[in-house]
Amino acid sequence: MKILHSCFALLALSFFINCEMKPVENVYGLSPEETNQLIAGLIANQSLRDNGNGTISDPVANLVWQKCTHGQVFRAGFNDCLGAPQGSLFNPNDVNRAGAIQVAFCDSKTHACNSISYPQVIQGTSSISIAGSSELFAACQNSNFLGTTWRVPTPLEYQRLVIPGRAATLQYFPSTQEEDYWTAWSNQDDLPGETAFAISFDRQSYGVERSVVKTQRNYVRCVRQGP
Repeated sequence: MKILHSCFALLALSFFINCEMKPVENVYGLSPEETNQLIAGLIANQSLRDNGNGTISDPVANLVWQKCTHGQVFRAGFNDCLGAPQGSLFNPNDVNRAGAIQVAFCDSKTHACNSISYPQVIQGTSSISIAGSSELFAACQNSNFLGTTWRVPTPLEYQRLVIPGRAATLQYFPSTQEEDYWTAWSNQDDLPGETAFAISFDRQSYGVERSVVKTQRNYVRCVRQGP
């Protein structure tokens, strides 16, 4: 009989444990689902290293990224990208932009700002008879951040940042804008050369590759090869 009572007691205890109401917890303002995505993303992005100097290293891919979007200014004391005057020329009160600047892939909807051979990579000098200049190319080439030469990332390089998810990316790249970021590649399927590829960092279409008219203005995050 004692054994029977013990069994009933264990069953009752198990029932109450399994039926216990568990509170819904928010971690730093994130829902449990978002928290799980963040943890999974950080694990997936574990090859990234914050160097504390405004750069993020990816030793697996032998890449070094600028922590801040072009136009933003790194603050060493806070390890963030809020060093530039807030907002922009057209909207000075836009504090979320934190100084980020949009640039055009090319001032001409042609192949004037990229090579003709595949992949059609952005370049500073036109290889066709049509002249063109690229704000995008100059944005990275002339940044001279930490005294080194930078370039525009390829779509494949951007994918290493977006695959783990938006929450994980923001841990390494604060003040990332929820809009498109230019890649270095023109759209090879667009024969007239009017469009180039961009990657969306918007939360609704995060990581989606778009074909965007080259004269449209988007953001960019510069990258270089590792040491």
